Amino acid sequence: MKKICFILLALLLSFVASAQSPSAYGLVVQNQTNCTQYYYVVGDELCMCGGIYASNMIAIPPGGTHVYPNSTTLGGSFPTSVPKGIFAAKIPDGPMACATSGGAVGQAPCGLTTLYGYLALNATCAPCSYTKATWYPSFACSDMARLIFT
Repeated sequence: MKKICFILLALLLSFVASAQSPSAYGLVVQNQTNCTQYYYVVGDELCMCGGIYASNMIAIPPGGTHVYPNSTTLGGSFPTSVPKGIFAAKIPDGPMACATSGGAVGQAPCGLTTLYGYLALNATCAPCSYTKATWYPSFACSDMARLIFT
């Protein structure tokens, strides 16, 4: 019985993962922590994985929300005239001055995890709080994904 339940659960999870699109059209980022969080947005052509485009590092203050209806306002190497697909966020543990490590979250069809946990550093490189960056995927290439810091 346990084996059957495990197989059914595995099939369900694989179906859910395959139902996701490779990329999103837009992104909403929310910071629900008491620390400034940092991220880069990574993308490619619509509905593709690859990483041709990347934003500059973006800082989001505590309680902040950033809304990107499409990729044209992300800056960095994203074009400003034609929207591209968004499939991941690179999450450094702190600002560039801290020379930190980091992780990535994003769309499962692109081989990315949806959760990254880390000790966030503040502007002076001191520990601020334990943080989780969670990616809520889009299920169609025309949908919005969400990145939530908690």
